[in-house]
Amino acid sequence: MKKLGIVLLTVFMVALGLSAMAADKMVIKSSDVHGDGYPTVEAIKYMGELLDKWTNGRLTIQVYGSMQLGGEKEALEQVQVGALEMTRVSVGVVGPIVDEFNAFNLPFVFRSAQHMYDVTDGEIGTELLNKLEKGGLIGLGYMDAGSRSFYNKVRPITQPADLKGLKIRVMQNPIFVQMVNSMGGNGTPVAFNELYTALQTGVVDGAENNPPTIIEHKHYEVTKYYSLTQHLMVPEIFVFSKKIWDKMSPLDRQLIRKASAACVIKERELWAAKEEKAYAELKKIGYSVNGNLDKEPFIQATEPVRQKFGGKYSELIKRIQAVK
Repeated sequence: MKKLGIVLLTVFMVALGLSAMAADKMVIKSSDVHGDGYPTVEAIKYMGELLDKWTNGRLTIQVYGSMQLGGEKEALEQVQVGALEMTRVSVGVVGPIVDEFNAFNLPFVFRSAQHMYDVTDGEIGTELLNKLEKGGLIGLGYMDAGSRSFYNKVRPITQPADLKGLKIRVMQNPIFVQMVNSMGGNGTPVAFNELYTALQTGVVDGAENNPPTIIEHKHYEVTKYYSLTQHLMVPEIFVFSKKIWDKMSPLDRQLIRKASAACVIKERELWAAKEEKAYAELKKIGYSVNGNLDKEPFIQATEPVRQKFGGKYSELIKRIQAVK
């Protein structure tokens, strides 16, 4: 009887401790370079609404958008040291932590948006997120950033040969420079905040990005043709600080995981709606959009790029391509 009393007392004390630990109110600070209204920002806000509802206001999220807490690299470093709870970044930023993420930067790695979802939501995506722990991060999920295609002011791009002689702005990454060069163009790194002027003055003839970018940054004013090559589909991720995560209760971790899954679905819905709206606006202003492309010649032309930069990811790429 005495032993039973001790057991019951122990259970009570453990339960009391867990209850006290779970009762601490927490405002999760999350950073994003995008501003209000952008799918990634609104999806994280939605995640916060769910946590607020599920915990009666004990867990909430405050989103700091428009680079209030710095760029992606700076925000990620804050999360790693525990100065910030959460952030949304492109996978390129976490490449130095988990090298395999760089495979997602290769052209035509994903056949379609659905293929990308199947890869990132499945075994491969989970493995890569888990590897982030060694860098002090808890990977929560992947977000859609659309597909990147060519737009320019000279002519429609229907085959790789159409890129010949065109200076195409790319991000400052040797993979992307070689990608354009392999298709016959001249890959030209230009800072994004200088791109409009570069297009306007002829420093470059075109660029490559998703439809909302053309609309939001008014690049349609200085270009004419958009060709849906969809050569890049680079997902983005949102991560949590492992230093803070390790101090949280199992219940709160579970709730954050559950809210993260809902956040991913929400962001994809918001992104699809944003893309559809962008296409409608381009059509309304009479911008030329060519979606009937045979992608195979572009895939073949960029094979040397995948071989050169993707050699060490060959097994991973095979696994990605095997996902149906």
